[in-house]
Amino acid sequence: MLKKSALLLFISFAFAIPAVAQGGWDVWTIYLRDGTTTTAAPLWSLDAKSLKGGFMDGGKPDNVGTVRSRVSYLSNSLRNSEYAREKGADFVKPTLPEKSSTRDLVVFADGRQESGSVTIKAKKSKAGEDDIYNPVLLLNGKEYPLTSVAHIRLAASKATPAKTTKSKTKLTAH
Repeated sequence: MLKKSALLLFISFAFAIPAVAQGGWDVWTIYLRDGTTTTAAPLWSLDAKSLKGGFMDGGKPDNVGTVRSRVSYLSNSLRNSEYAREKGADFVKPTLPEKSSTRDLVVFADGRQESGSVTIKAKKSKAGEDDIYNPVLLLNGKEYPLTSVAHIRLAASKATPAKTTKSKTKLTAH
């Protein structure tokens, strides 16, 4: 009986620890220009070439990324937003304007909007190392925590592929 109890206790802790560790990231829905969607938690980086996320579509790490020109916009679940927590039940997630533009657009959790060139990168730890699990958004020379961002609409580039009909194939990183 003691062995069985110890085994059950071990299994409980073994499954509880990863669940707690994974519960701290916002889940981002990524809307691609071809009409398909995927998810990522957390977002690791967004540069001029690609978007990379931690666990995409059910827990598979994304080490390759998605070509930036394929991404239309991203929406944050805002599970970790201080602004949303402060507002409590009164919090209403701001909407993303439908109109696209020649510049990236960021809609913050408090409803503010700012456009410019968006980059997401790992925040530097106190030791000066990249902390990929704590990414920040860079916009117009300022750094913002991703938990303060509700939506990011990426500007259409000349390299943006034309919108196609919705594909039934599973999204893969390219």
